Amino acid sequence: MRARFLLLLLLGCSLGLSPALADQATRDGVALDRQFSVNGEELTLFGYGTARYARVFKVYVAGLYAPGDVAPNEMLDKDVTRRLEIEYLRDIAADDINEATDQLLRRQLDEESYAAVKDRFDYFAGLYQDIEAGDRYAFEYVPGEGGTLYFNGEKLGSVEGEDFARAYFGMWIGDDPMSAGLKRDLLGTR
Repeated sequence: MRARFLLLLLLGCSLGLSPALADQATRDGVALDRQFSVNGEELTLFGYGTARYARVFKVYVAGLYAPGDVAPNEMLDKDVTRRLEIEYLRDIAADDINEATDQLLRRQLDEESYAAVKDRFDYFAGLYQDIEAGDRYAFEYVPGEGGTLYFNGEKLGSVEGEDFARAYFGMWIGDDPMSAGLKRDLLGTR
């Protein structure tokens, strides 16, 4: 009798929770919405994954959003609305983020491309704050309007340029990303 009650309780709970779970993807305790609206445009969660340091330490969970009709191999080449959302799993100093960003950009971009976006990345560096576990950054790019950085849902600042957005998203999904595994996860191609 008790076993039947527990089975019914579990079945009832799972049925009651399934619509909410269907609207989110979860990775390492971080929930990401499967759909996100930017300026009235519906974006779909392309993929999500966990970034690691030294392959051992989990640093953050990231999710990449774009229109549903964009192919993964077109994500950087098409001038479309995109969103990258990152929730941190540990504390990180803003200076560490800025240093890693600059090193990655120098590695990925030729001198001319780096020079073209450097001032805008320096501006962004001034917006970053020290992070505590559970904090969330998001970067949205809208064609013709530029990119906007959010921290825990609050707008921090915006920059112009599709070239900036391509360089920013390129750190995660470009030809030489910070992590090939995370790139595959974000593009949903693993």
